Amino acid sequence: MDLKKLVLKPKTLALLGASSTVTYLLYKFFTQPSVSKDEGDKFQFNAIDPSLVKQIKKEVKERFIKPNGEVVPILIFYGTEYGLSAEVAKKLEEQINKLGDGQFWARIVDMEEYELIEFEKEQLVLIITSTYGDGVPPTTARPFFDYLAANQLNLSHIQFCVLALGDRSYPHYCAAGKQMDKDFERCQSKRIKDRVEVDQEDWTIFDRWIDSVCGMVPQLSGLEKRNDDYLYEKAKIFALTQGKHNKKKPYYSKLLVKRVLTKGDKVGIHLEFELGDSELKYIPGDALAILPDNPASEVSAIISLLKLSASTKVSTPGWHYQETDQPNPSQITLSHILTKCYDIHNLKPELLQLLRDSAKDASQKEKLTALLEKGTGKINQVLVEFLENHHLVDVLKMFSSARPPIDDILAQLAKLLPRYYSIASSMKSNEKTVSLCVAVVKYDLHGSERVGIASTHMADRMNVGDRVSIFVNNNPDFRLPADGNTPVLMIGPGTGIAPFISFIEERKALGHTGENHLFFGCRRSDEDFLYKEELEKYNSDGFIKLYTAFSRETSQKVYVQNRLLENSQQIIDLINNNGNIYICGDAKSMAPQVHETLSLIICKHMSIDEADAQAMLHNMEVNHRYQKDVWF
Repeated sequence: MDLKKLVLKPKTLALLGASSTVTYLLYKFFTQPSVSKDEGDKFQFNAIDPSLVKQIKKEVKERFIKPNGEVVPILIFYGTEYGLSAEVAKKLEEQINKLGDGQFWARIVDMEEYELIEFEKEQLVLIITSTYGDGVPPTTARPFFDYLAANQLNLSHIQFCVLALGDRSYPHYCAAGKQMDKDFERCQSKRIKDRVEVDQEDWTIFDRWIDSVCGMVPQLSGLEKRNDDYLYEKAKIFALTQGKHNKKKPYYSKLLVKRVLTKGDKVGIHLEFELGDSELKYIPGDALAILPDNPASEVSAIISLLKLSASTKVSTPGWHYQETDQPNPSQITLSHILTKCYDIHNLKPELLQLLRDSAKDASQKEKLTALLEKGTGKINQVLVEFLENHHLVDVLKMFSSARPPIDDILAQLAKLLPRYYSIASSMKSNEKTVSLCVAVVKYDLHGSERVGIASTHMADRMNVGDRVSIFVNNNPDFRLPADGNTPVLMIGPGTGIAPFISFIEERKALGHTGENHLFFGCRRSDEDFLYKEELEKYNSDGFIKLYTAFSRETSQKVYVQNRLLENSQQIIDLINNNGNIYICGDAKSMAPQVHETLSLIICKHMSIDEADAQAMLHNMEVNHRYQKDVWF
């Protein structure tokens, strides 16, 4: 599964239609100087004119609730790429707000909205942040990380702690959380608890950290009660400055083109979606997020196993993205919520705990007890393997005597996350559409066919003219060189070709003259050579130099790294001419093997040892001449 093609955040802001008067007032407000020129290191905005808030009236759905009496305000500040940090933040908020008969007032703010925060008014900041890809902060959180790094802030009045989320598959584990912990310490904040690091989605550790923090909060000294909250008013105005469509309010886009690119059992498709009046913008290297629907057949099977009606009304999750121009209703049907809101494939251990406690059949209860015997953390490999190999429909069949209330079941399901796909088009070529290249995922499990939710949604359950919710996810670490004369080397087997289609279209549309070397690999030239006609035409026209590797056409398996070795002189010439290198695709085997191949080429042609070659590649990476868009 592609981590990049894999979020949702807390409750969205609904813009109910701002009048021209409101637009003018916002312009006047946001064009005023916001930072004192005498004290440039202090993060501070001008006080909000109450008259502005009154004139906004009820045009924006309120995000924060006004405190009722004196409370201790606490800031939960999170950075997320795919939504897990937001989910943990929400649970922490709920637990804090139960402390001391409502004496504590937790507010959640995404790091991408850091300009909302007046740090001089905060006293306790609980930080939850993930690390994206190879050791960088979440994309939308980067401006705040940059702001902290660039300024010498005095936050000595703030107490803080950090929960760092990461993935041990990547070399720079929890790097963003470590950096945030270091930055707040540098700003003289007082750490109330050592940083905790979590490998992927381990709710045992999340819950332990939440319980620990909630146990500490009532014991902390120096926390003052207040009877108002600046965030309540400030968020109303801030909401109106957001873009027309984003991950909180995705665009409902029409599918314009669907074309199969392959033959045989491995299916790859090209898709084009209209951008209409969405105002969505992207740059080559960015990804498009697809908010898919679960298959109707699976949803129906689940509802049948639950012995409920598809029209049963349930509460809409507060974090669910805004589906239309109107705010989400407070209640939706069970069929709707299972189709759009919850992940029915990737289950959480807490669901099994719930089923164990409600199972009426002794043997089923015994089996669930055995699965949970060694806890719900990753140390329990039996449980981990069970969850990896069973979907919700399997579990409901297996434990048919366990039927807790539907609201309790839904509370233990994970969010249905967007899937991210590298964009395979350039706005310089066509600003009205956005294209994807998608591998369709299908496999067998427990005697029946299972599918990748998003890929089969687009391939099998969408026709041209149908719509799906989308938004753009920026990827600043995968960018073409600013100088159009710079030569580039692109290495992208399989659907790793997608961003390079975007690169090629962009460079051609802009008239860039730098050489374009493309190494593409697949199994067979007559089966899964994606964009074969287009790439061969670019090659015959002389705009790119195409090198192909087909691993199943002969008895000798040939991969892109073999072609790199065969053309090592061209590779070293490109490096010596200050060219850029890009890799897109599998991080488990392809990317490391390509990296080692590049190192071998450098050693051979520059007569240096492996350590120096690795140092050279590292230096190129630091200087953005060697970029990777890879996934496990």
